[in-house]
Amino acid sequence: MNFFHSMQPRARTHWIMRVLVTLSPWLLVVALGGCIASAPPLHKVDLGDPGWRLWRGQALWKANVERPALAGDLIVAHHINGDILVSFSKSPLPIVTARTAGDWWRIDVVERGRFFEGRGRPPQRIIWFLLPDLLEGASTPENWEVDATTEGEWSMANQQTGETIRMVMD
Repeated sequence: MNFFHSMQPRARTHWIMRVLVTLSPWLLVVALGGCIASAPPLHKVDLGDPGWRLWRGQALWKANVERPALAGDLIVAHHINGDILVSFSKSPLPIVTARTAGDWWRIDVVERGRFFEGRGRPPQRIIWFLLPDLLEGASTPENWEVDATTEGEWSMANQQTGETIRMVMD
């Protein structure tokens, strides 16, 4: 007879409960990890497809008042089906890439070694997801000040976070 079967029924139940309580945080991590891993990869983007509206230019981005400003190339694309692609890079390395495809969104912030993704509308506090709509004339998002000139120069500032983006679009 083994250890488990030699226990009294009440002690056996207590032992099982202790094991489950001990393992439950790990089971939760495994379950959530499975959900995150099941997010489909976003399809490759062909900006040559006639459904894309494309803006190209240069940008200077400062994540907050404590971080240094980063300069790089900016591509903003908006597809007629609603998908977006925003790529801010310093050749040959991407700095920030924001994408939506159907009901999925993802943002990679390479300089911080992080990414976030999800289903539904992307977080409105992340300005990268709002750039295509702003370039098409949408209203200014909450907490942001946007100044645009007729020569394709844009300046955006979030007074709460200190994040700024200055763009010159071709």
